[in-house]
Amino acid sequence: MTMDGAFRLIAAVTTDTARGALAAQATGDDLGLRLAELLTAAVLVRETTQPTRRVQMVWRDRRGRSLVADALPDGLNRGLVNPGEDAPVATDGAHLLQVNYTLLNGSLHQGVVAVADGDDISTALMQYMKQSEQIVSMIAVTALPGPGGVRAVGGYVVQLLPEATKEVIAAMTDHLGNLEPIANLLEGRGRTAAELARVVFEPFEHAELATSPLRFGCTCSEVRVMTSILTLPSEEVDKMLGGDPLEVRCDACGQMYSITPDMLRSFRAARTRSS
Repeated sequence: MTMDGAFRLIAAVTTDTARGALAAQATGDDLGLRLAELLTAAVLVRETTQPTRRVQMVWRDRRGRSLVADALPDGLNRGLVNPGEDAPVATDGAHLLQVNYTLLNGSLHQGVVAVADGDDISTALMQYMKQSEQIVSMIAVTALPGPGGVRAVGGYVVQLLPEATKEVIAAMTDHLGNLEPIANLLEGRGRTAAELARVVFEPFEHAELATSPLRFGCTCSEVRVMTSILTLPSEEVDKMLGGDPLEVRCDACGQMYSITPDMLRSFRAARTRSS
């Protein structure tokens, strides 16, 4: 944050996180770059608005096919390409950007903005922050192609705070307008989140308030898989108990789980006893 309390900055470099997600989804090229940018956007929105809660971001094309990014409060992040569908997601044309998270009172926040053909994720995010969060922000996000689908991914949000005067707003606007493109920064003076933050706030006296680790990861587990299986009709579960082991793959991270009939039977019995 600048020492005069006029601006707050959140910067993230998510290259390793994005590579993990792209490997799990077996995607690359333009679609991989869009997913990497969406993951970065989800991280920035979570840190800006709801750092202690999960933020889910959806990038949906005109036919309803989507990319999904989950940013979790413990620093885990994961992505999905068109969950439940085989048809490809369009990388060009008009899209919708949807942001979901749970408010402190338990209600669901859902913000949706239309993204015109040719607009990038940075423009879409600025529209969302202004319309749904009532936060005036200057945002830059990009993903550059390379090994593992990306060679560098990152971005930043500069948030205008109530203490800002017209003079400092003009100074910051001028500085950001003359700043190197985010793609250049990620391969030059802003290779880490700390370096990126220092460059963005370079002319302004500021203090670092906090840092947060990020990594690719998932919330799936054997218990979650078996819990999901037990939501099926009882006759289907009974058939599984008399059949072969089930091989279940997590769509988000690619982890494989082998659920034997004995495991499922014991798990169901334990849940019955505890209920």
